Formats: sequence, structure tokens, C-alpha cells
Amino acid sequence: MVQLILDFFWAFSALALIALSLGLIMGELKIVNIAQGDMVMVGAYCMYAMRDMPFVAALGFTIFIGLCLGFILERFVLRWVYHRGFIATLLATWGIGLVLQQLVSVAFSISQKGVNMPVTASVEILGVTYPLYRLFASAGMLMTVIVVILLVYKTNIGLRIRASIDNVEMASVLGIAPQHVFTLVFAIASAMALLAGALIAPTLSITPTMGLSFIAPAFFSVLIARQGSIKGPIIGAAIVQLLLIILKWQFQVTIAEGILLALLVIIVTIWPRGITLKLKKRGI
Repeated sequence: MVQLILDFFWAFSALALIALSLGLIMGELKIVNIAQGDMVMVGAYCMYAMRDMPFVAALGFTIFIGLCLGFILERFVLRWVYHRGFIATLLATWGIGLVLQQLVSVAFSISQKGVNMPVTASVEILGVTYPLYRLFASAGMLMTVIVVILLVYKTNIGLRIRASIDNVEMASVLGIAPQHVFTLVFAIASAMALLAGALIAPTLSITPTMGLSFIAPAFFSVLIARQGSIKGPIIGAAIVQLLLIILKWQFQVTIAEGILLALLVIIVTIWPRGITLKLKKRGI
């Protein structure tokens, strides 16, 4: 049981950070960023490219690269397709993901890469030996989630972001420049995804297609939460990861993941406006 709790803590922290980044984009820009999983992949490859640097310095550079990449993609690609509708933005983000995959394939080849853990020690928790790095990385990702939430709810910038999410036309009337907010949110969300990939990198094999394994759970984490909610994707990530941990306890990994996707489709079908909205209506 202790092992399951620790595994849940590790997997949830990563999924919560990725889901929150995706939720910010969906809530603010009203687009489904299919490339968000590939942003995670880019973060992992950034750490591989800077593997000879101190780990913390490489993390800082990765976050900076994420901010720059998000700024460039929003300003010079996505901004030109917003008015063309949902399908156009969906195809644009899908194309961005393919381009990112091809670029890293050319730069690093398609063979698996790896990053050494900066901390190789383990710690014993209630009789279970667990890698210390995973605990540090989990704490770092959850701390990032908390910082982003505080940014959104406790700062003037966050007020502008929430105003744009609730009603972009009214925000414009009040003097908030939506295009500037869109760029800022996409840059922050991109940096969050790259940070998640950077922290995950030492724990798995790095490949150009690794982002595909993150986008579906993150997408469902956002869908099963209340639409437009900032904290909703975190609740959704907890639900998704808890279901996956329970299913992996009972079934093989591939079977568990298949059952999970089926359950998530059913949940979204039954509660298309989000589980958290139902709970709110019941006073919970």
C-alpha cells in the first residue's frame, strides 16, 4: 500500500502539472493544444542536450526555452488561425507537434536517450525503499502547480487571466488586451510542460513520440473537470491517476490503460460539463 501511495504521488504530480498547463490553454485560448504532450518531450530532450551542465542550471534553461517557444508559437503561428475555428486550431497544434517530433528526430535521432538522475540515493519509508529523486521531483512539480495557482488567484496578472477566461469581450472593454494575455498564458503553459518533461526525463527513456503517452491523460483530466476552472485539471488529474493506480493493481499495464480510457470516455459522456460542477451543485 505504501508503494502504491508513493507511485500515486509521483505520477499525480507530473500529470497535475501537465494537465494544468493544458487547462490554462483550453480555458484562455479556447483551443485544444494537441502539441502539449510534445512540449513535454521537448523538455526531456532539452535536459538530454544539457546533460553535462549542472542539473538545476539545465532546468532553468529549459524553463526559459519553454517561455520562448511558447511566445514564438502563439505569436507567429496560432494567432493567425484563431478566427478560423476549432478545426483549424486543432490541425495547427497537431502540425506543431509533428514538426517538433521531426526536429528532435533530426537533431538527436529516433533512438532512445537517457538522462542520469542528479540524486541516486534512496530513502526507506515505512519499509519501502523509494528513489529520493522522485520525491524531490514530485515536490518540485507540485510546488510549481501551487505557484501557478497563486499567480492566477493572488496577482494582478492572474486577475487579467481569469477575466479573459470568463468573458474575453468584457475584459477587452475593461482595458485588458486579450492578445497579450493569450501570449503570456501560452508561454507560461509551454514552460510548465517543458519543466514537467525535464523533471520526468531521468526516470524514463526519451523518444520523439514520448509525448503521446501524456496528452490523453492530461486531456481527460481537463475534460472531467469543470469547464473554465483553473483548479479543475488538478482534481481531474487526481481522479485519472487514482483510477489508473487501482487498475494497474488488478490488471496488466496495457489492459489497465485500455480500461482507463474506456472509463474516462464514459465519465465524460455522463458528465459532459464536468464532475466538479455536479459536486458544486450538490453543495459539496
